[in-house]
Amino acid sequence: MPKAPSSLTLILSAMPSEILLIQGHLSGAKAGELAGFPYKTGRIGGRRVVTAVTGVGVTNGAMVTALFVHHFKPAEVVVSGTGSRLNPRIRTGDTVISLRTIHHAAGSLTDAGMVYRKVRGPLAGQMTHYQFKPAPRLLRLARAAIPGYVAEPVTANGETYRPAVLTGVVSASDMFGVNAAKIADLRAKLAPDIMEMESAAIAQVCEQLKTPHIVFRAGSNLTQPDPGADYRLLGQKAAHAAARWTVYFVGCLARAETVGRSKGAGRP
Repeated sequence: MPKAPSSLTLILSAMPSEILLIQGHLSGAKAGELAGFPYKTGRIGGRRVVTAVTGVGVTNGAMVTALFVHHFKPAEVVVSGTGSRLNPRIRTGDTVISLRTIHHAAGSLTDAGMVYRKVRGPLAGQMTHYQFKPAPRLLRLARAAIPGYVAEPVTANGETYRPAVLTGVVSASDMFGVNAAKIADLRAKLAPDIMEMESAAIAQVCEQLKTPHIVFRAGSNLTQPDPGADYRLLGQKAAHAAARWTVYFVGCLARAETVGRSKGAGRP
């Protein structure tokens, strides 16, 4: 008999400041440790979840994701966190549901900028891509959840507003800041909305391990060569916005599963 699918959601964030906001909504929270990495389990909206910090960067993101996916075998992975605003349409606190999550340092850096390409994968004859799409089921649910979501107001950059939740493109590499030439190259070739440091690696691991995933990233500071001061000023506002949306989405996920089970139980 085939094994029943897991009803567990793995939620990953790069920073403690991003995951603590989500862990604050756990009911029945319990702490644990996996190979030295701490985590917390509990329920959000009735959904069983495991929450953990990956650390910053592609290697940390990939390492922790692979370890936790292999051990917990979640039904899906949700990435929640922040990123710099590369597209001017994104305001601080706007949360992007990633339609494509891209390694923006995968390929060759030429005089004409980046040339993106696939690389050899771990299996014989396998080539791995530099961009990854979310699971269609999770993307449909996220899009359907947007109209019912009411964001908390954000005060940033001289104005107060309710941040939006919208679809877009997220790119990632180990670069915290980038110069004007890189920003122009990214905009011309990839048109990303958000730039950050983990999600592409997490998405690649999920695809390799055949685990559905979705990425939520809220905009913090503008993308720039030295974002440290602006990130300290705006990062926590973005982390709160992403975490609040993530908690809401997981509640929607729990309700969708309940409805699905009810329909299944009613079949002859």
